[in-house]
Amino acid sequence: MNINNNLKLYRKKAHLSQAKVAEIVGINETHYQKIEYGLLNPSVEVALLLAQTLHTKVEKLFFIPVGATTKTDKPNNQQANK
Repeated sequence: MNINNNLKLYRKKAHLSQAKVAEIVGINETHYQKIEYGLLNPSVEVALLLAQTLHTKVEKLFFIPVGATTKTDKPNNQQANK
């Protein structure tokens, strides 16, 4: 499951381009774009570096939407058959 993010909002507030954020964090621009567009989840290290770069907390950048289904919400086959 991909998590949602506020990267674009905080990046714009910081007056930074996608390329500049990627450079500061140490990833390539395409990788950053995939994270910002919600196509890829960042590693913990990258998430922390993004928060530091954008002067905010990780939990303000990344979130799971209310009502979203997570892996733990789905019963596995053994539990469903009991």
